Amino acid sequence: MTRNTNDNNGLPIYHLIAILEDAKRGYLNAADKIKDEVLSLLLERFGYQKGRYITELRQLVNHLGVNSSIDQFTLSLLHRTWMDLKNTFKFGQRDAVIQACIKAEETALKNYTTALEEIRNNDEAKVILQQQVNGTRTVLNTIREYTGKSYN
Repeated sequence: MTRNTNDNNGLPIYHLIAILEDAKRGYLNAADKIKDEVLSLLLERFGYQKGRYITELRQLVNHLGVNSSIDQFTLSLLHRTWMDLKNTFKFGQRDAVIQACIKAEETALKNYTTALEEIRNNDEAKVILQQQVNGTRTVLNTIREYTGKSYN
């Protein structure tokens, strides 16, 4: 039995949706907790951006007619990561929040790269993902420029 190519295209997109949901919650929570007003506004903006990306990817999945879903392992892993980040944000520690955001954006870029490699024969999906990669790089650069520090 041959698997539908749309299903093959959908799986990496579903993983990105889960990652973006996690990032959105993380940014919005950090924006509420951080004491730096400018950074708080930036984090809020980044959270809303992730929400827009989620909407774009859900529309893409619907257009592709993909009926796959995120596996339970991925969801539990994301929940664990979210709980770790939530503890970081709890006390509004600026440097810890910034480091967590940078690490999350770098991880997101790796996931986008993987998704772009896995998606074949779908130029529409590749264009949307590449636009989101560009936006994610902009977020990462903005965080780094705002802080004026190099975090690794």
